[in-house]
Amino acid sequence: MPQALSALFAVVLAMQGPAPLRKSDLVRLLSGAVMSPVELAEMVRRTCLTFEPTDRDRNDFRLLGADASLLAAVDACGRRKAPRRTAVKPVRTTSRSQSVPPAPLPAPQPPPVFQVQRVIVSVSAERSSFVSGGGQRGSVGTQLPRALVFEARDSAGAVLSGQAVTFTGINARIQPGAAATDAAGQARVGVTLGERVGSATVIASIGVVEKQVAFNVAAGPAAELAVRCGTASVTGHFAIRPDSVIVLRVSAQDGYANPTPLLGLRAAVADARIFRVLGVSQDSAVGTVSLKPDQPGTTSLAVIANGMRQYLTVTVPPRAAPGKVDCR
Repeated sequence: MPQALSALFAVVLAMQGPAPLRKSDLVRLLSGAVMSPVELAEMVRRTCLTFEPTDRDRNDFRLLGADASLLAAVDACGRRKAPRRTAVKPVRTTSRSQSVPPAPLPAPQPPPVFQVQRVIVSVSAERSSFVSGGGQRGSVGTQLPRALVFEARDSAGAVLSGQAVTFTGINARIQPGAAATDAAGQARVGVTLGERVGSATVIASIGVVEKQVAFNVAAGPAAELAVRCGTASVTGHFAIRPDSVIVLRVSAQDGYANPTPLLGLRAAVADARIFRVLGVSQDSAVGTVSLKPDQPGTTSLAVIANGMRQYLTVTVPPRAAPGKVDCR
């Protein structure tokens, strides 16, 4: 809708002829992106302005996208204040006469030539920083509840609006990846933590200035049980050697394979004649299940913890055919 209004506004200006532009006219044309800076520069040269631009006006035009040619045209027309728009009054006619054509407009005087003064906005590394949202804690893969806010200021402490800030995440995703500072000099982004437990970092870059802030990343809820026999991971079906005692090591992991606390470890055998569970022990991170084969055969073992079950099929081969797994 704003672009449609800007387009209509540009058409109306074109129909009005070489009337000088007000400051609000130029701001609307720059904001609407209907005309390119080159076209706007040509319009300014042709019509000039109704106001004398200040340094702040030039800076505002630059933030809205004005290029060097448009700023030069603004400066060239700024020193001679163009006449205001005047409505053309219709000429009264009688039934015996025709309308009298309006008098031709005087030719515009050539604009004065003077040096263009440019205003350079400088971001202060000491006064610009993250002002809100840093230091939050969350689980892997989750979005932080509060937005991350970066504030840009100059060396005098004044806030800087319209400045582009680029955000980079380490073990974090940022949305959006770039944002412009608002009237209060602030840019807001959302942060989604990455997949690794530990820390996450977000870096804000504005010109040559870079600032960073850290977050704490915790493991997510347990999503699976990991069982190991010695150095080998055990899943599905495996064999154990007869006349031995083996120890299975059990841990809990979140959906990104990060270790989580192990809770309520238990083990159950379907046929205790083939092998027995000698003992179960655990600490906050790892638990153990000790098994003792008794006779050849195949049965199932259920490892239970954190409200989950991991089912394994275990074979005890005859003494003449030892199993492939030995994790004593």
